[in-house]
Amino acid sequence: MRYSFTHFSILVLILFFFSIAIYGGAVIIDFRGEPGHNEVTLYWSTLSETNCKGFQIERSLNRTDFKKIGFLDGTGVSSIRKDYKFVDKTVFKPEIDRTFHYRLKVINLDNSNSIYSQIVSVTPSISGARYTWGSIKALFR
Repeated sequence: MRYSFTHFSILVLILFFFSIAIYGGAVIIDFRGEPGHNEVTLYWSTLSETNCKGFQIERSLNRTDFKKIGFLDGTGVSSIRKDYKFVDKTVFKPEIDRTFHYRLKVINLDNSNSIYSQIVSVTPSISGARYTWGSIKALFR
């Protein structure tokens, strides 16, 4: 069976739509984390936003117990690509090779239908001084 250019175009279009994720009031086309020295930088993009108040950033050490670590405002309504960036500077670890898991909670303007994104896992490099300071602070909590 021979496929024409039209069949190929339709197939590419279908694959594109299945590769994006629609989360409540936002179509997220990319969500990734990059390890840094004593920090993790999260990047995500939306293809469009409808009734989107913003994005709650959450972190977990075990992929189940997530805690809010930040919030970035959405555009409300947008039909163009928007790029977002959040830097988590509160990473320090109690043991070697700690992996942090992140997800986004899309919040609508009326606070309804909040949906979670996929989970992104990142292992940052932590300096010995930061590790020690984190341990000292933990003693006084």
